[in-house]
Amino acid sequence: MLGRKNILRPENVTFAYMGDGAANQGQCNESYNLAAVHKLPIVYVVENNRYAMGTAIERASATKEFYHRGDNIPGIQYDGMNVLQSAEASRYAINHAKTKGPIMLEAMTYRYQGHSMSDPGTTYRNRDEVEGVRKSRDPIAKVQAWLLELKLATEEELTKITEEVKKEIDEGVEFAASSPYPAPEDMWNYVLMEDIPIRGIELSKSHNLKL
Repeated sequence: MLGRKNILRPENVTFAYMGDGAANQGQCNESYNLAAVHKLPIVYVVENNRYAMGTAIERASATKEFYHRGDNIPGIQYDGMNVLQSAEASRYAINHAKTKGPIMLEAMTYRYQGHSMSDPGTTYRNRDEVEGVRKSRDPIAKVQAWLLELKLATEEELTKITEEVKKEIDEGVEFAASSPYPAPEDMWNYVLMEDIPIRGIELSKSHNLKL
């Protein structure tokens, strides 16, 4: 469907995200091959946080540089904790996908928390490492420092923004926690954003999927 959609609307570009753990799976290579054969306008993004679900890439990956994984698909590695690098890499990749075909991005990033409720996040790394990354590479702190250094914002303005964002997040969490569970028929809502003809499936005007 990715190829069909973009043939119908050639201005579109598809982004496919995966973690460093998923990047080791076989279906990724199958997808790379098909994308290269058909020159699909797709950008693969590997979010490399170094630990997948809890195993360091040094223990699970024979090749630790994931942007090489696309074989004949070009790849770029960048600092995923740097918002400016992220924006520029995405801009370049979008243009490449539209004009030449698939490309792979590897965002070198980090997660502070465990992977899930069952993962404390400290069995395969120590707290000093986590705090070290938070202090030296945190993307929000970086942007804040740049804004202050370039005098594009004041401490008071940034504090106000932080408080507004925290309030919005708290309200969102409260809304989610107090809301009823969705009805089974809601499972198909907003699966597709556009009415694209698919054999055997009827799409309604409200963008719901009906089987």
